[in-house]
Amino acid sequence: MNKSQAQASLWPYVGLGILAHVLIGSYPVFGKRAIAEVPKFGLVMIAAMAMMLTAAGIMRWREHVSRQQFMQVVREQKVLWLFSVVVAARSVTNILSISLTQAVWVSLIGILAPFPVAMLGNWVFAEPTPPFTYRAAVLATAGAVLMLVPDWSSIGAGFTASDVLGIAVALVSLLLFAVHYHLIRRSHHRHATSGMILFQQGLAMTTAFFILTVLTHEDWSAWGRASSTGWLAVLAVILLPQVGGNLSQITAMSRITPALITSFIALRLVSALLLAGVVLGEQLVAPSQWLGAALVIVVVSGYLALQRRGWRG
Repeated sequence: MNKSQAQASLWPYVGLGILAHVLIGSYPVFGKRAIAEVPKFGLVMIAAMAMMLTAAGIMRWREHVSRQQFMQVVREQKVLWLFSVVVAARSVTNILSISLTQAVWVSLIGILAPFPVAMLGNWVFAEPTPPFTYRAAVLATAGAVLMLVPDWSSIGAGFTASDVLGIAVALVSLLLFAVHYHLIRRSHHRHATSGMILFQQGLAMTTAFFILTVLTHEDWSAWGRASSTGWLAVLAVILLPQVGGNLSQITAMSRITPALITSFIALRLVSALLLAGVVLGEQLVAPSQWLGAALVIVVVSGYLALQRRGWRG
């Protein structure tokens, strides 16, 4: 197979990587719609169980990991236990932020992840900071501010106390994602497969949200009162971001590098913007907001593309 044929054979996997971001980007929108009718912790618990089943299938039929191999890795690799705690905390803060503020704003904060990931790698793990990191972070933050403020004559008018708290919780979730990312990298270096990591993630989330749904006395009778639209949103949360998104991402990473897949992360915001208007009626109302959204998408995409190609500044 020549070089052009090899590149052509990789395009379906690039497409799967793009699809993964589109599907994962739908989570804040469908999640917010679903928890308008069903318990939020119970919802994520059920979605996490679906993720576990997907991961078990990947381990069994794609990675050919036996139960004994999985248990050996879990016993020997202590980082996976820390990984579980961080995943649980991140998933809790994520659903809380979605319940407190606009889905689009949660998605906006989420796609800024490459910057804290790079900074944490330098500050904690002594990794070299990728070029353009701080300049790109400043530009992306400026775009985020533009997108968040609908009326500059009265900056605080578009925010409620719930919005402020939701954005703060989303920022905490963003920092936890950066820690999560570095733990995943170190888990891969220690022979944990993608299926193992996904299963561990699903197990951690299932356990954490089962405890939360019990401790908070969530009203599970709400499931019986949910409308057909509410049930469609629940199914969308389970099938699109949790199962479809993770499965597409893992399949893509089996043939192409994570760096290439990550370079399309801004599509999560595009997906959330389009879906939020249709599903939730959340729309950007000012030209400056659309300018801010475009700036964030361009800066994040450009920054990741430059890192992937090994540019230096």
